[in-house]
Amino acid sequence: MKHVIKKFLGLNTSGESTRNILAYWLPELVSATILISLPPMIDAWIISRLGSTTIYGALGMGTNFLHTLIKIAEAIPVASIAIIGRHNGAEDYKKCGEGLGDTFWTTFILGFTQFVIIFFAASNIYRWLGVPEAMVRFGTPFLQLKSLGVLLIFVTLGLLGFMRAVKNTRIPMLLNLIGIASFIIVDYTLVLGKLGFPQMGLMGSAVATIVQYGVMSGTALAYILLNPDYKKYFSHVFFSIFSITRSLHLLQLSWPIIIDKSTIALSYVWLSKTLAGMGKYSIATYDVVKNLERFAFLPVMASAGVITFLVSNALGAHDYEGAKTNIKKIYYLTCATVIPALLILCFNASYFISHFDPNNKFTLFAASVLPAISLLVFFDFTQVVLAGALRGAGDVRTVMWVRVLVCSLFFLPVSYYLSNLTTISNAVKFILVYGSFYVTTGIMGLIFLYRIKSKKWIKRKI
Repeated sequence: MKHVIKKFLGLNTSGESTRNILAYWLPELVSATILISLPPMIDAWIISRLGSTTIYGALGMGTNFLHTLIKIAEAIPVASIAIIGRHNGAEDYKKCGEGLGDTFWTTFILGFTQFVIIFFAASNIYRWLGVPEAMVRFGTPFLQLKSLGVLLIFVTLGLLGFMRAVKNTRIPMLLNLIGIASFIIVDYTLVLGKLGFPQMGLMGSAVATIVQYGVMSGTALAYILLNPDYKKYFSHVFFSIFSITRSLHLLQLSWPIIIDKSTIALSYVWLSKTLAGMGKYSIATYDVVKNLERFAFLPVMASAGVITFLVSNALGAHDYEGAKTNIKKIYYLTCATVIPALLILCFNASYFISHFDPNNKFTLFAASVLPAISLLVFFDFTQVVLAGALRGAGDVRTVMWVRVLVCSLFFLPVSYYLSNLTTISNAVKFILVYGSFYVTTGIMGLIFLYRIKSKKWIKRKI
């Protein structure tokens, strides 16, 4: 029976075993939960205890915008995983260490640049998003301080990316556990004013992010420097390893990833802007729906991270059939885990939403739109997993151009048109505008699938 199922699914004996894939995937799932989903969900729940939809909306719009910067922060490590993974697969350990030095300094410079820009542009960003002036007043200092935490995110992701590139997903998971524990304690204490601390509201949330990633980056540095198993990668401390030539090569590989990840993240920003005109309850609904969907979507994010370094290592060892088999196994695993989560979300919409709306101001509206939008998330599966596979092969420009062109030529005009309809209810308009994003990702997935079937992607050089 096992052989019949494998044949039906198009699997063979090449590639990583299912047991190994699960060993990589489960820690990544935990890490994705801790890094991507839990902080905004817990933060939103704590902020909702303040009882102000205006403050809640300011949090959602601010973190949604900063999510774009976090996507940029992910780009350099993703590119370095592709490079370091191939060197690791070829057992060229010295070049792996050089890759970490270049990654560290590149992410730091990018993180510091964004901090300076956001600090001076925070109020203008909120006004461009079209939120009420009260949200601008609450959100501006929050966004300024929160962007300092994003600088630390840049550095942290670079360090964790190195560990993943050498097939270590367990330590990144543990570091994320330490980070989220720090975040929850500080966030709850400072936002609500517990344990004798003054109530800081949104500013407490920003401080919690700084503490979270400060702890994570410091611990990651100590682990890399003191772990005897990593000494083979470094002839001296990696801080002193930096080559402009290698850094430019890393940036050359990274900028398509920066653009493609930013394209998706900016699409969410555009969504928030188009929906903001429907009022503060629509703004709050958008934040709740987005956070709940990201929680159900976590298996996909874990799979995308794993398939990048599996494909990179397989191609480094010239195991082309193994790379393709790994993609199939990861995709089937993703479908088997995320579909049940989406169904649970659909059938219990009011229950989940009510936790973020203690005064029951927007629960009815949010519960009416969440099931329909959640069903459309299915269209996003293929493009996320296949994009991760293409990145692992170094075929990053294909991902970039597909995302930029499809979002520009389809999503932007369609969503703008739908957002200006006046003959339909707000609930229907919300579903149509939000749903147009997932139709867009479905188109991307079909194009990525065609690219992989063409076999050109496995010959890319990095």
